[in-house]
Amino acid sequence: MELNNKVSLVTGSGQGIGEGIAKTLARHGSKVLVADLNGDSAARVASEINAINPSSASSFEVDLTDSSAIESMLEYCLSHFKHLDCICNNAAASKGIGPVEKYTLEEVEATLNLTFTSLWKCLQSEINFLKFQSIPATIVNISSNSAIKGYAFNSIYAASKAAVNNLTQSVAKEVARNNIRVNAVSPGTINTPGVIKYFEAEPKAKEMLEKSSLLRRIGEPNEIGELVSFLLSDRSSFITGQIISVDGGSSIN
Repeated sequence: MELNNKVSLVTGSGQGIGEGIAKTLARHGSKVLVADLNGDSAARVASEINAINPSSASSFEVDLTDSSAIESMLEYCLSHFKHLDCICNNAAASKGIGPVEKYTLEEVEATLNLTFTSLWKCLQSEINFLKFQSIPATIVNISSNSAIKGYAFNSIYAASKAAVNNLTQSVAKEVARNNIRVNAVSPGTINTPGVIKYFEAEPKAKEMLEKSSLLRRIGEPNEIGELVSFLLSDRSSFITGQIISVDGGSSIN
């Protein structure tokens, strides 16, 4: 398997897309640190991975807005797994929704903090950590198609993800000579718990979003995980600084 002997860290992997990524990485042979603000959710995902691949996952409860907590997460990974090869920065959140003129400054700052600033803090600590290790490594940041096409009534989240895309490419330029590759994956609509709950309340939205995809369906978390696994593996050794959509073709429809 292409990720045998690799260790991967996945943030925000207690549910949804992050959970799908963590489980897919384990299926491809990687050891996985499941990191999430919800420690119980992270422990559940790690336990489910270990039930199939014994002793291949561990969990860590972490607040990614706290730089010292990020450092503790990386230190735990090193002490538990002895090294770190692959990182997927997935954690993000949107606080507030509606017309741009109705957003409060508190909602804007909270969304930027949870979606962009926390990622920047992660990258700072991760790059220092990986440079110190001095071994080839890979990073994948999870973006969003909203960064490409905009997102009406969720504009601050979309803008935050656009910043994630630019940061990804900028950092890729900075660290290539250190044998660190950095890419981003941009999901379309994916069957996460939040999306499923939304569709239950708004069945017409599900139909509309299915039609917006050229493949006429909603994606699954493991389908994001498959591309992340490829980008974190040595099979993608000549790919860096790229933003790749996984959206059933909705971004070109």
